[in-house]
Amino acid sequence: MVLAVGLGGCAGPRQGTYEQRGFDTPSNSCRTQPALCIGQESVLPGIRAAEVAVVAAGAGAMLDADTRRAVELVLKECAEQARSQVLLREHGGQSPTKEECNEVVERNARGEPVTRAMKWGTAMHQVALECARQRLGTLIPGRFSLEPTYRFDRKAPKTTYVPQEEVNALLRKGRGAELKGTLVPDVVIHEGHPLQAQAVYDFKFPCLSSETDPPWRRYPRGHVYAGEYQHQLYMETLKLSEVPIRIVPRIGVIP
Repeated sequence: MVLAVGLGGCAGPRQGTYEQRGFDTPSNSCRTQPALCIGQESVLPGIRAAEVAVVAAGAGAMLDADTRRAVELVLKECAEQARSQVLLREHGGQSPTKEECNEVVERNARGEPVTRAMKWGTAMHQVALECARQRLGTLIPGRFSLEPTYRFDRKAPKTTYVPQEEVNALLRKGRGAELKGTLVPDVVIHEGHPLQAQAVYDFKFPCLSSETDPPWRRYPRGHVYAGEYQHQLYMETLKLSEVPIRIVPRIGVIP
């Protein structure tokens, strides 16, 4: 990979919103409330304030089998913990019905309806990511990032990593629109920098316990990547050797 460092951040808003039927896409809370951001736990020092870009080249090194198994066990346990903790706190530990999942429980800052599935999904992601931060920080320090922000220029082709500090600054200044089109995977395992990705994982939290294969998100009409699938964009953006993985409570690892 060829690295080039430049000034300023050019990115887009966090991809994905929760569908009413499930907790199956990443949380938007970090994008709308910077104080809730977990931040970049494991990136190389000295590159916090600048945008870093990489010219798309060959795929990076693959994650070795032992490390992969250990990482996936941690993420599976974090997903289980997140679902159990949130349901215990919010619903007496019981699985919700379809009607309960779809019930509108509040409105967001834009006046849009927020279902119980959306609200709980956000909470589950936060718990799972905090769990991953602690467990992976011990297991593979310096080799993972949580919710890193990437901007992909398909014409170049070039992938740009935007540090969390820049993302937070844009949000505080009310310039979140400048983040339009970015991709933000839940967990990226890398060789020491988010652009040296070896594996990508997204937590998926189906609202109904009967749903065993929550789909990857397909971007809707009007989106920068309308009609394209989340995992396919991850692969193209980060030049991954292997397909991204979904981590689902009770089910575990799903390609």
